[in-house]
Amino acid sequence: MGCLGSVPGAPEAPEIELDMEAVGEAITDAIKGIPDNIDKNMREFPDEVKNCQEEKWAVPDTTMELAKDYTQEQLQEAAIVAACGTAVKDAIKDAIWGQFEPKIDEQLDAVEELNNAMGREPK
Repeated sequence: MGCLGSVPGAPEAPEIELDMEAVGEAITDAIKGIPDNIDKNMREFPDEVKNCQEEKWAVPDTTMELAKDYTQEQLQEAAIVAACGTAVKDAIKDAIWGQFEPKIDEQLDAVEELNNAMGREPK
């Protein structure tokens, strides 16, 4: 119970109910493509490094670089890190936020309606 909930007459914040099954499915869908992206990176990164004009090639969507004399282990690490990059993180974040946002909007709308009914301006 929050501070306002313990004050007589003050409304309590409603609980937000989420469809955790939908969140789980969205996360599962987001990570399904990771193995294919790793395979693709393993095939394409060697050519990228070879064609790079610099001594090191900046691995996309990471802070990593691959030198011209990279090891197989470094290539694998770069392929995995790039496959789990921003696109996957954004998909997971969007899936979770997509569950929260409509519920929050509903609550904000209810507060605004309550304020309007009481003749007050929302803060």
